[in-house]
Amino acid sequence: MARKKKKFEEVKPDMTPMIDVTFLLLIFFIVTLKFKVLEGRLDAALPKDRGTSTSQAEEVEKIDILMNVAEPGELIPDKSLKGLKIYQGRRIRVEIGTQRWYYDPYDIDDVYDPIPGLPTFLSTYDKEETPVSLDARKGINYGDVIILLDVVVREKFEKVSFAGTMENE
Repeated sequence: MARKKKKFEEVKPDMTPMIDVTFLLLIFFIVTLKFKVLEGRLDAALPKDRGTSTSQAEEVEKIDILMNVAEPGELIPDKSLKGLKIYQGRRIRVEIGTQRWYYDPYDIDDVYDPIPGLPTFLSTYDKEETPVSLDARKGINYGDVIILLDVVVREKFEKVSFAGTMENE
């Protein structure tokens, strides 16, 4: 007796209900999700002297050095520098609070003390902790700033910064 061959039908499952259930589960988990709130932790560089902190901030004495052109002088060619120009009769005013010094950057007699009296005044401050700020106003050139910076560095100040202003003076 011969057996009859059965024809196998290919079974294709219906994917629609499975996709519906997947989307329902996804929507359920999104709706019930609770984000963790970081309580009591803010990573920020906040000032220590304000807010609810009871500690007192220590006042730091700083030196603000202001440089102005007292007399602009005249720009003339320098024979020894082969065509470069220098100022003749130029005077720079250096101010620290109420103290004032004047110097001519092109007529410096003593290289180690270009601004007489300034190193003596600066020697009274703590060199390691006192910040020094150099503020060059309009008309001051790099050479003028370098002369003053040399004095500050020679006095061994460790915290030196430069301030810039947008003022016309």
